[in-house]
Amino acid sequence: MSDVQRAWAALTGWLATHAPASHATLRPGATAAGVRSAESAMGVSLPPGLVALLTLCDGTVDASALDRDPDEYDPGRFLAQHHLLPLEAVAAVRGGAEAADAFWGPWIPFAVTDYALAPWDGLAVEPEGRLAAFSLADGTPPSEPLAAPGYGSLGEFLDSLAAAFLHGTGPLTQEAVPGLHCGALVWGPLPGDDAPWTPVHPGNDAAG
Repeated sequence: MSDVQRAWAALTGWLATHAPASHATLRPGATAAGVRSAESAMGVSLPPGLVALLTLCDGTVDASALDRDPDEYDPGRFLAQHHLLPLEAVAAVRGGAEAADAFWGPWIPFAVTDYALAPWDGLAVEPEGRLAAFSLADGTPPSEPLAAPGYGSLGEFLDSLAAAFLHGTGPLTQEAVPGLHCGALVWGPLPGDDAPWTPVHPGNDAAG
């Protein structure tokens, strides 16, 4: 079992028990044929770690497609306030090969803050598994790998998420902490004394 598979199993197992609304946004894994089709559409090969992840879960469901109160927090943004993109959305965000190469280079977008609303910003991964941030709104391509702890690679990122969910520890909890609202994993603290949000690990509220 790869690092990506192990970490994903740990964090989704936790979601199934503690945050069922977020777990319900997980889509079935992509097929090998689907991966090949997406790679053909983009004119690039997907990084092995991303292929491993998407064959376990082909992204999260767009919250606008869910029967939910619009005032509730998006249950699909559990990846440190990002959505995992489905294959077709990866291809849509990156675009075709000719138009994309100058902006993206070797990087593949895999997570965005809200893929119901373009232009997007989010996270990208390159063939060696390192992560970078991008912003289409600001015209900022993913050029420099992220140096922030917890974001060094796709495997490290998922490990850090699992540590935050299961134990309330790890580098991701230095800026925000996981909490629960209406069965969803929501990163906070949320603004306001009456915010409907409860930290998962109150004793480890490093961001509070």
